[in-house]
Amino acid sequence: MALKPALIWKNQHKKNVHCHIFTDSVSSLKALQRFQQNKNLVEEVRQLLDATVSLHWVKAHIGIEGNEAADKAAKSASEKTSIDVHLEIPQRSMKTKLKKLLMEEWQTRWHYGGKGRFTFNIFPDVKPSTCIDNRYLAQATTNHGPTPYYFKKFNLNDCNCRCGEDSDDGILLYYILSCSLLGHLRNSIRPGDQMAQLLQNKRTVHEIKAILHALYHQQSDIGLNQGDTIDQGQSNSA
Repeated sequence: MALKPALIWKNQHKKNVHCHIFTDSVSSLKALQRFQQNKNLVEEVRQLLDATVSLHWVKAHIGIEGNEAADKAAKSASEKTSIDVHLEIPQRSMKTKLKKLLMEEWQTRWHYGGKGRFTFNIFPDVKPSTCIDNRYLAQATTNHGPTPYYFKKFNLNDCNCRCGEDSDDGILLYYILSCSLLGHLRNSIRPGDQMAQLLQNKRTVHEIKAILHALYHQQSDIGLNQGDTIDQGQSNSA
């Protein structure tokens, strides 16, 4: 907005003299007429205006001497190899630019990071709006939860799942999709479902919470300690 340097010059050299400033920018004049507060260049220009300044609009390219001189000066300035006038970046623009840079850096680190790949396969794109405030869903999306393998790994208990089909990687997804001991809690969830798809459906989300709640609170019924025997018929019937 060329009005700002013009007003700065006026306040420095003709502070108490009434001046008329002409511009062919309708958008600039309309922006100054709006009542809402703007923490940007428009607000900075407003701060420079006082009763000694009158703003006028003139039509461009019709031979008005002052307007033609301003256009000529602007064209000449655009052909320079260096900039001799520096305007501050508006605060709003700076916030937008910084937010964009931070999101790009976050996405790059998330994409090429070596950890959290299970979660990455569910949420490949970073979004500030992605917020999981339920502990069971947090476990499901990170593959960290109270499985029998987890308790064995940290020497909290020496047991496997009574179904006899869990693996040593302790993947939580197995209990959500396949464990026969938790089959009575599944109505919509099917083996082979992807976690990203399950999280899009309210019914399957409810089932995930119920399954992990049971896994946490019924460890004695699900975990098989060493030395115990599996009643295969009872396991399959469950």
